[in-house]
Amino acid sequence: MKELAKTEWDGTKDGALPGLSFVPASLRRRLTPLEKAAIAVADETLMKAEGLFDPSNVKVVFASRWGEIGTTLKLICQMHEEGEMSPAGFSNSVHNASPGYFSLIKGLKTPYTAIAAGEDTLEAGLVEAKCQEGIVLFVYAEEATPEMYVEHFEDVQHPHALAILMDNDA
Repeated sequence: MKELAKTEWDGTKDGALPGLSFVPASLRRRLTPLEKAAIAVADETLMKAEGLFDPSNVKVVFASRWGEIGTTLKLICQMHEEGEMSPAGFSNSVHNASPGYFSLIKGLKTPYTAIAAGEDTLEAGLVEAKCQEGIVLFVYAEEATPEMYVEHFEDVQHPHALAILMDNDA
């Protein structure tokens, strides 16, 4: 395995989300903070390795312990208060939303995988990425733990994202 490029974003150092000027404005407005962070680091990582591989062959492995926990919490509250939830909100709450949007934006037709493995998510995602053949883009992203959950979670999260592009055949 050879690492071709890597990008990290730490939401505590700079509260601003990474730039997404390459994403059409109509789609950019619908993206959640987690999706924006994951897509931004994934794109920046691919750009760093431009010319080293055929981007149409890249496989994507996305990992997040909680995924869209803020969106999910909002949907739960909406269901409790209104008896129904937003279909648009639901589509962003699924664990494979980020790699799905990324594949759509970049025109990728290669497989992608979404991993959630509790406290072992980062490691499980890296194992999955390493088990793939060829060029693999590994993306790990977490959003901040919602305030409502802070006292109940042992490992409170801050927003962060990581992307590693690897050539598993090298």
